[in-house]
Amino acid sequence: MDDARNFAVSHKRGTAFIDCHEVMMMFAVYTGKRFVLVLAVTLAVVCCLLGTVKTAIRTNAVPRELPIYSVNTPEKQMALTINCAWDDSDVDQLLQILEDRNIKATFFIVGDWCDKYPDAVRKLADAGHELGSHSDTHPDMARQTREQITAELNASRRKIEDVSGQEIHLFRPPSGSYNNLVVSAARALGWEVIQWSNDIGYTNSNPFAIGD
Repeated sequence: MDDARNFAVSHKRGTAFIDCHEVMMMFAVYTGKRFVLVLAVTLAVVCCLLGTVKTAIRTNAVPRELPIYSVNTPEKQMALTINCAWDDSDVDQLLQILEDRNIKATFFIVGDWCDKYPDAVRKLADAGHELGSHSDTHPDMARQTREQITAELNASRRKIEDVSGQEIHLFRPPSGSYNNLVVSAARALGWEVIQWSNDIGYTNSNPFAIGD
């Protein structure tokens, strides 16, 4: 018998005879090769996607913009900074304590505070203390747009410089709230952003304990 052993067609009976075992083996080999091919292609695609994601992460990573918290010096020194945002009731007492101890400080002034207490601002400047901006209206700077940040800084600078006659270039965000935009926007305008490394813990019972 020839190929009729594996495959025969009887037109009379209308039936077909197939070697099922051989066909299944051929199908298994074909399916296996196809599975391996699909798996290889899938793994290649996954690897490409992972590589693309890693590259995107490296490319899009933005360095953190940091303000100045402290400055290393060869001598044992500290910089005293004070925020002016509420009232001026303790300005005269504070100035006397600093004068008695021959201490110069940096006062960060809110523009609105400057509007309310221009005489206090002049006293600070006349006593030889450095002035800086604490914003114009004391908002959360990290929630502001670039345009709003610029407006806050420009307005406070104009007010403080007009009253004190002192050029200012230091800025402390209210509550220390900042992000990359705050720092970069301020520096683009010529400011340096200043935070703090230690808080003395102001208390109403003894607000000038640091002077004792």
